[in-house]
Amino acid sequence: MKIVTNFIPPTESTPFNPAKTVDIPAGGSSQILMNGMGGESFGVRRILPYAPNMDSILVSARLNEDLYLFRDLQLSVVHQLFKGTQGLLAPFIIQKSNSLVFELENIGPAKQPVNIQVIGYDHYGLSKLQAIYSEIGAPMPQPRFLYGYIVLPSGAVNMDMGVKAKSIDVQARRLAMSSDRPGDITASLKVYNTTIRNEVFLEQINDEFGQFYANVPFIVGSNVPFQVYTSNNGPSQAHVSFLCEAYVSGQTESNNPLKV
Repeated sequence: MKIVTNFIPPTESTPFNPAKTVDIPAGGSSQILMNGMGGESFGVRRILPYAPNMDSILVSARLNEDLYLFRDLQLSVVHQLFKGTQGLLAPFIIQKSNSLVFELENIGPAKQPVNIQVIGYDHYGLSKLQAIYSEIGAPMPQPRFLYGYIVLPSGAVNMDMGVKAKSIDVQARRLAMSSDRPGDITASLKVYNTTIRNEVFLEQINDEFGQFYANVPFIVGSNVPFQVYTSNNGPSQAHVSFLCEAYVSGQTESNNPLKV
């Protein structure tokens, strides 16, 4: 996979960082919808959320009506994945007349305001980036997300988070985890019974990938078991989320054109 680094959008590009806020009562739900810029396509590199208690807000992100990027995760894990880097190696594209919808649920005991900001490239920036990839004869990397969420009882040992592989091979590059019980959660990772990460504390995973990509990316094959095992060493139940930034491995799928 070839990656274009130090990309500078053309001078005709305009800043793209829309943000919206909703107030969600305890036990309630709401949505934040992001449209394109003037009906043109755009590419998202970063999702930057905030709420007073992001561990108690569950978020799903979908394109249009049915294509989910990820589902039912703590808002804190999305914040963790995107806060320390310049963003995805390549943007995911919102085509013309499409929208990015964030579905939000407040599982906490108090009303919360939730703000989500997205940062990316407008039509002109996307066109220039795609032209660069065309010039070097490489497909633009296509991001995918592997994800999981679990409620762990106290004393739980090696519970599988139920992370599902994709129907295509993907190359995992960065990981993030979050929990409302800091210091209590450990995790380990396996791909088809091959250990990718030995058991470490959740905080160690975030320290490893907070600002850096994997030294050696690993492949999660199509429909291959990808196990994220979690344990709760604390005295109370814990909500735990897992989010992985990955990219399609190999050539671009013929049914997913990259042209704007």
